[in-house]
Amino acid sequence: MENYLHLHPVRNENVELRKIEGKYYLLIPMDSPLDVLARRLHGDYRRIELDEVGAYIWELCDGRRSVEEVGKALRARFGDEVEPLYERLVVFLLDLHRRNLIRFKRHGEK
Repeated sequence: MENYLHLHPVRNENVELRKIEGKYYLLIPMDSPLDVLARRLHGDYRRIELDEVGAYIWELCDGRRSVEEVGKALRARFGDEVEPLYERLVVFLLDLHRRNLIRFKRHGEK
């Protein structure tokens, strides 16, 4: 866990957070040639719904803040609602990373 706290999450530039009808969604372009059928059925984007906490985390993944700093911002805004804070945060960020929605960089790395 300690190793993740110093990493800086960076959003995938091609993914957009949008609020649609009161809900937050990550819109992921379906631009692979293999996505032809999916585009016909669902449009140009895959959607992943986020709650308010997830949307706030997404906004904080700007590459300037470390995971530890993101956690502090979450605690300041949501209080006990996000506990156990770092365990939940790291699991969420690792899931975003697994889906290629964010990447991690070390401090000072571009």
